[in-house]
Amino acid sequence: MFYDRNTVLLVLACISFGNNASAAEWSLKGSLKQGMQYNDNVAFSSLHKDSVVGYLLKPNLEAARKTEALDIGFEGQGDIRRYDDSRWDCNNYNLGLKNDYRTQRSVFSLSGGYSTSCSYTQQIEDTGLLAPNSQSKSYQVAPSWTWQWTALDQVILKPSYSKTSYSNPLNDVAASTGLNFRGNETYSVDLGGNHEWSKRLSLNEKLMFSNIQYTGSDTSDQNLFGFQLGASYKINYKWSASVYGGPMWVDSQQSSNGVSAGQSSSLSLGSVAAINLKYDNQLTKFSTGFTNSINPSAIGQTLQTSSIFVDYSYRLTEHVSLDLTSNYSRSESIGNTSTSQFDRNYFTVAPGIAWDPAKNWQLKGSYVYSWQDFQQGNNFQNLTNGSIDSNAVMFLLGYSWDGVRISR
Repeated sequence: MFYDRNTVLLVLACISFGNNASAAEWSLKGSLKQGMQYNDNVAFSSLHKDSVVGYLLKPNLEAARKTEALDIGFEGQGDIRRYDDSRWDCNNYNLGLKNDYRTQRSVFSLSGGYSTSCSYTQQIEDTGLLAPNSQSKSYQVAPSWTWQWTALDQVILKPSYSKTSYSNPLNDVAASTGLNFRGNETYSVDLGGNHEWSKRLSLNEKLMFSNIQYTGSDTSDQNLFGFQLGASYKINYKWSASVYGGPMWVDSQQSSNGVSAGQSSSLSLGSVAAINLKYDNQLTKFSTGFTNSINPSAIGQTLQTSSIFVDYSYRLTEHVSLDLTSNYSRSESIGNTSTSQFDRNYFTVAPGIAWDPAKNWQLKGSYVYSWQDFQQGNNFQNLTNGSIDSNAVMFLLGYSWDGVRISR
């Protein structure tokens, strides 16, 4: 109820913010996808290899209002799944809002979101530890201010707040693996700048600070602070590249039942980095790169994750296109922690083929192979160390609605 009330207040704030704007353009559009999926190991476990067949429904609706000074956008998404094993049924909903208010030299933005999900869908990316019948709720607000300091220089200030919570009903999978998902509250503030060095080259820098407070007993509060330097370069009209990197310090404070233990404080050094190369022409799109990030996780530990990714798509004919996405990542605990060290290697590859039989219609088939390797301590009781994999096949039929556009 707390999240719903705050979401409604955010919607009202966005709407009232734009009441004084004059000429406006309204737009509304959406899409609907439905299909079938088979997964031979939906639990992603060597202990409980549950194979499921299910139905998927994915609605999406976008609404926007634009004026000379103000943009307001709203998006609602759903991902509803029903399987022959009802334990893995899943309802994912996401509501997002974004405001942009422009003056002569500044842009004031406010974005926010509220989502509910069966937590196993997000745990695939987070930790790979999955349990059925477990729900998560997330709430996020991020205002920002961009000031055009000179014709070539920008200063950007972006604070943000997010909160994630989990429900953990007792079930056999959770009990056997010792899973106890822990929520967190995260406060962050970034101060950065952009400099347009030339038409092709722009430089950027950022100072970062975050405070992460985990819920539950025997957890840690962590302060993250650091900086990064970066650049973006447009090689030609088809190729572009970007890079950034910098150190990130993690100051951890252990606590037990909400009581701080000062003697457990520690300081660790991590890093953030990214390298991205993109190619885009009429028939082919390609991107590849490397990222290194530090983020909170559902197991009450802050994880440093390094990833290598490749995305590729090719339009074979006017109505048929191929695509391939792949990602390899390694996650490990960073900062002092009272729980066991968490180390995970994860790999996924997903080839697909899409057919557009008519305008706004698409039929797509895809295959997803996922693999992970754990090396855990005793706090994850019966989680088998070593390799686990899964195979999934999906067919989706989608319709995209061009919507309506009204100017007044």
